[in-house]
Amino acid sequence: MSYMLHFTSPLREITGIDYDEEKIETANNCFSRNEWINFICADAASFNFEKYDGIVLSDVLHYLQPFQQKTIIEKCIDSLNPGGNIIIREGNRDLKERHKGTRLTEFFSTRFFGFNKTSSLGLSFISGSAIRKIAEEKNMICTEIDNTKYTSNMIFVVKHEQTAS
Repeated sequence: MSYMLHFTSPLREITGIDYDEEKIETANNCFSRNEWINFICADAASFNFEKYDGIVLSDVLHYLQPFQQKTIIEKCIDSLNPGGNIIIREGNRDLKERHKGTRLTEFFSTRFFGFNKTSSLGLSFISGSAIRKIAEEKNMICTEIDNTKYTSNMIFVVKHEQTAS
């Protein structure tokens, strides 16, 4: 995703983080990498955020425990420049029936194929209502994009009230 965002605007400065050293090593050795795109091996829960125009959390939160999920969303909100956005792509456990599809895809990703690594605590999916509540507590607007039929994967867009139009 980092490279796709870079390709759509080559002057956009991108910092991608992941806790998986192998994925970071692969990303850092892509022939398209230049001074505008960087990858760092780090745990998002303890990452020292700077100020950003946009932050994307794509399939990150369910690898964290609930207190870490809340903390990272709050840190992201606090790290936004004025007019900035946070885009969160995550399985919404509120959608109980469709969430079975999300859990199945994560089973294959983490247990069957082992493409994604989990901690000993396993996965913990956040609810859409929890994301909306965190946004509200931080005086942010949260809108949702729901384009799936078989999974609970949704996109949550969090932004300041004055830029919500």
